[in-house]
Amino acid sequence: MIEHNEPGLIANLGIKELLDALPFYVLLVDEKHHILLANKAVTSQFGLELADIVGGYCPRIIHGSDEPIPHCPLEDAVKTGHAVEREYFEPKYNKWFASAIYPSGCKTADGGTIYIHMTHDITLRKQAEEKLKLNIDKMQRIINAGIQALTTIVEKRDPYTAGHQFHVSKLAHSIAVEMGLPREQAEGIRVSGLVHDIGKIAVPIEILSKPGKISEHELNIIRTHPQVGYNILKEIEFPWPVAQIVLEHHERLDGSGYPQGLAGDSIILEARIISVADVVEAMSSHRPYRPAPGIDKALEEISLNKGKLYDPLVVDTCIRLFTEKDFNFE
Repeated sequence: MIEHNEPGLIANLGIKELLDALPFYVLLVDEKHHILLANKAVTSQFGLELADIVGGYCPRIIHGSDEPIPHCPLEDAVKTGHAVEREYFEPKYNKWFASAIYPSGCKTADGGTIYIHMTHDITLRKQAEEKLKLNIDKMQRIINAGIQALTTIVEKRDPYTAGHQFHVSKLAHSIAVEMGLPREQAEGIRVSGLVHDIGKIAVPIEILSKPGKISEHELNIIRTHPQVGYNILKEIEFPWPVAQIVLEHHERLDGSGYPQGLAGDSIILEARIISVADVVEAMSSHRPYRPAPGIDKALEEISLNKGKLYDPLVVDTCIRLFTEKDFNFE
């Protein structure tokens, strides 16, 4: 027997017709999982007559079980007194369902709460999500393979910087994570680090591997590599602004960088992160024209020029990684 806090809530003749018009199934259940009311969608879903459903034990009828299923939303709703929403896979029907349980304003004769249980078949949506995930995974594998190929091309031509892009990528990604940037943004920084020097394929190998002092003319040729890298990458549809990051990774806060002379926030954050990682890695490694100054000198460089050339937050984060988090390039 059902008592109503709101007169006519269920007894109203229009309620049953309204429930039967819904495309998802609706049950009214008590705290002990007994079904008090069901709409037509339930009968079509489970191939049962309404008389076989009403009064029945919900876990047995819905799941073919004599006990509530693990993480049963009704169990949680009874415990918390709040609405519970959940998605689950039902092996009995090989389908995915979205289920929601809401406490109603009605009570049973013994004072127990009546719950509204609404469930919708989301199998098609889940299948579409899985297909999309597979396509995204495939796209990511293609992107990674392409990035690896581009990285290899640069490092084959310039053996002195072999591993440089990988190390910059690792440090830049770690800085992004330490700064609390969103996972996708940090991933874009990681990818950009792997190809930030791709434009060096246009720089003659004689200049890249020159053991002596580099002339002003040769330096100007080297400084074309961000623009060349941008031109190579701009037509590739990355899910991140990789081409722009590559273009701006030698810009400096005071406008003294290249190729555009951008300053301050005109330089995107991702490029400001790559630039710090690039300087630190370069100064910690040997080059044909000089020995490695070392990591201490590298951290000193970014610290001295914090706020002038390099983003202060990025610098502080980078230094913290080395001094407190034991970061290393290996």
